[in-house]
Amino acid sequence: MPSERAIKISHSVLFGLTLLVSIIALIISAVLVAHYNKDGYPPVHTGAYTARIRILLVASVWTTVFGIILTIGFQLMGTHIAFGILPHLIPITIGFILYLIGSASLTALVDKIDCGKSGDTFSRCGVVKGLVVISWIDTIILLITLVFLITLAFVARGRYGVHKSTLYAD
Repeated sequence: MPSERAIKISHSVLFGLTLLVSIIALIISAVLVAHYNKDGYPPVHTGAYTARIRILLVASVWTTVFGIILTIGFQLMGTHIAFGILPHLIPITIGFILYLIGSASLTALVDKIDCGKSGDTFSRCGVVKGLVVISWIDTIILLITLVFLITLAFVARGRYGVHKSTLYAD
């Protein structure tokens, strides 16, 4: 059975990493949306780039906001039901789904594009590919976080039954 200290340290590391990567994705996607809104999206698949980059912007805002709330809240009131397993699982699952959709769809769009050969027709090509990379990293970290939370849920349920609902298993 994991100790309270081990859970607190694991939570801090996972959510700190999630928060850091989400902030980076937020900055990149916000800069891209601002740039493309001002100068226009790439001429090929204009609507496709608009939707995909904005999905990643929403995913990064969502994950950043809930990452801050859950990290600070868990550190201050970890034993309170408001920062239990279910309040962690729902926003992390939604963030994971948003990132998975955005990352996969943007990857499919820019996979065959060579930024060196695109020239001026695709401004910020390298930044878009960087957004794809950081989005996949955040998707993987969110998956690891989900596995951590689900494992804790099963451990807590097996030991305490239905009534224990915080992340602390002891």
